[in-house]
Amino acid sequence: MRKDNSDFSTAFVSEAGSYIDNRDYFAFMETDDMACYVLADGLDSDQELRSAEMVVKTVLENFMEKPSMSKRRLMRDLREAQEWLQFESRRVRLKASLLMVVTNYNKMVYVSCGNVRLYHFRNGRLNFRSKDHSLAQSLADDGRIPDEATSTHEERGNLLEYLGNPNGVHAHYAKKTQLADGDVMLLATSGMWEDVELAEMLGALEEAKDPVMLTDTLEEVLLSKQRRAVNNYTAAAIYVNKIFQEKPKNRRKLIKRILIALLAFVIVGGGAWITLARMAANKAAALETMVESAQAADDYARAGDYAKALKSYSEAKNAAVKINDKIHKRLYTAEQKVSQLMVDGDGYVEKADFAKAEASYDKARKSAGLYPPFNVKDIEKKIDQLDSYAETASWMKDGDLKFQGGDYTSALKLYTKANKAAMESGYTSAQKELEKKITETNDKMTAIQQQLKEIQAGKLQARGDRLMKDLDYEGAIDAYSGAQEIYQEIGKLESVLALERSIAKAEEKQSAEQQKNGQLAAGSGLSDGAPNDTGTGDLADEAAASVAAPAATTPQTKAATTTGKPTATSSGGTADAKKEASSATKNGSTSDGNASSTQAAANKEKGTADSTSKEAGTSDSGSKDQGAANGS
Repeated sequence: MRKDNSDFSTAFVSEAGSYIDNRDYFAFMETDDMACYVLADGLDSDQELRSAEMVVKTVLENFMEKPSMSKRRLMRDLREAQEWLQFESRRVRLKASLLMVVTNYNKMVYVSCGNVRLYHFRNGRLNFRSKDHSLAQSLADDGRIPDEATSTHEERGNLLEYLGNPNGVHAHYAKKTQLADGDVMLLATSGMWEDVELAEMLGALEEAKDPVMLTDTLEEVLLSKQRRAVNNYTAAAIYVNKIFQEKPKNRRKLIKRILIALLAFVIVGGGAWITLARMAANKAAALETMVESAQAADDYARAGDYAKALKSYSEAKNAAVKINDKIHKRLYTAEQKVSQLMVDGDGYVEKADFAKAEASYDKARKSAGLYPPFNVKDIEKKIDQLDSYAETASWMKDGDLKFQGGDYTSALKLYTKANKAAMESGYTSAQKELEKKITETNDKMTAIQQQLKEIQAGKLQARGDRLMKDLDYEGAIDAYSGAQEIYQEIGKLESVLALERSIAKAEEKQSAEQQKNGQLAAGSGLSDGAPNDTGTGDLADEAAASVAAPAATTPQTKAATTTGKPTATSSGGTADAKKEASSATKNGSTSDGNASSTQAAANKEKGTADSTSKEAGTSDSGSKDQGAANGS
C-alpha cells in the first residue's frame, strides 16, 4: 500500500481573525492509495449556511466514493458542489473559493477556482504557485502589472471565477507534478497570503522543522503586522518527508501496448464504439443510483427522518441530471425542497425560533400533499406541538433568570416543570438541556446548604471556645460536640479531628476541676468544727445548761457579755442560769471568749432567719418559738 510506504505529515491553523465567524474550512482524507486536501474560503454573508464547509464536504464525500486524480472526475466533483450551492441559495447567493490537492503519494494534481492559493516549495525555494481567478491575476497575465504585485493589488479580491457563479463553474486543472522527498505544499486563503509575503514564507520555512512549526510561525508573522482588522485566515502545510517509490516503467512494453491498442482500435472500427459502450455503462450505473437513492429517500421521508431523506433526494436528483432525465430531476428537486423545509423547521425549533419554525413547517405542509412519501398529519402534529414547545422554552427562560439571580429554589421548580412538559410533548432537545440545568441547580443548592452548615458549625465551635475561656467546660463540650456532628455530616474530616482534640482538652479540664473541688470539700469537713455549723446555737445552749448546774448552789450576779449585748440562749432556761452560763463560759472556756462571740453571732443569725421565716408565714413551730424569744 502506498500510504504505508510513504511519509506525509499535515498541520493547519484556521482562525476567525477580527470577526465572530470563521468562514474558512479545511479538511483532508488519506486513503491507502490516495490523499485529498481541500481548502475553501466562504465569500457570502449567510448567517445560517456555511458555503465553504458545504463544498469541502461535498468534494470529500465524492472522493471517498471513488478516489481519482483524473480531470473528468475532479471537475465533476466541483460541479456537484456548484449545484449544491445554487440549490441552497434561497436567502442570498452562496459563493466560495476552493482549492483541491490530490496525490497518490508520488505525484500530485490540483484544481482551483477562486483565490485560494497553493505554494509548492522544493529545497527551500518556491517551485510554483497556483494562479488566482481574479482581475489582478488577469492584469499580471497580460503583463500590465508584475506577478508579485497580485498579492497587494486593489483588484486582488475581484474574482472572475468562483463556486456558486450563476454562469457556471470554470475551474483550473493543473497537470500532474512529480513530488520529491522534502517537498512542502502550503495551502492558504487570502486572509493569510495577503498579509504574509513570499519572503516571509521562505524565512518561516527555513526555520520550521515540521508542518506545525511552519503554520504557527506564519500565524505569528501575520499577527505581528497588527492590522486594525484581520480577516479570516487559514494555512495548511503538507510535508512530503518520503514519497512512494514506483517501479520504473519499461518503455518498450509501453510502446508495444500502445501499438496493440491502436491495432485493436482499427480492427473494431475506431474508438466510437468504445465511447458509446462507456456512455451506456455510465448511464446504466447512474440510472441504478437514481432508483436506489429515490427509494431510500422515500423510506426516510415516511419514517420522518428528513435529514437523511434530504441527502438521498439530492443523490437521486444528481443521478437524474447525469442521465438527462428531466422529469425525475424536477420530481426529486421538489421532494428535496420539502425535506429541506422540514430540516429547516427542526433547526429553528432547536434554536427556539418558533415563528420561523411554524412558517417553514407550514410551507412544507402545503407542498407535502403532492408527494405521497410525506405524511401531512405528521407535519401538522409538529405545528401543533409548537405552542407547547414555546411554553416550555418560556419556563426554561424564566428559570434561567431565577438561576442568574441566585433564586435556585424557584429556578429548580421552573426547570422541573419545563422538563415534565418537554417529556410529554416530545421536545427532546429541550429535555436534554433541562436535565443539565436541573443537575447544575441541584449542585448549587447542595453547595449552599453545605456552606450554611459549615457556618453553623463554625458558630458552635466559636461558642465552645468562649465557654472554655469562661471555664464552662460542660457547655464547651456540648458546643464542640454539636459542631463536630455537623462537620461529620458535610464530610470535613480535618475539622472533625480538630474538634475531637478540643473536646478531649475540655474533658481533661473538667475532670481536673472536679477533682480539685472534691479535695476542698474533704478538707473543710475536718477543720471547720461546731462554731461554723448551722446548729451553733443549739450547742451553745447545751454548754450553757451544763454550766447552770453548779450555778444553782453558787449564785453569781455578774452577767456574761461579750459584745455589750445580752447573749441569746435557748428557750426553757432561767435568767440566772443564763447569766451563770455566760459567766462560766467567759471565765472557763478554752477558746478564750471566741465561743461566746461565735455563739452571739450564731444567735443573731438565727434570730434573723426566724424573723424572716415569720414574715413569710411559714408553719415551722421552732421558728415561732425562736421569734418569741427574740421578742422578749
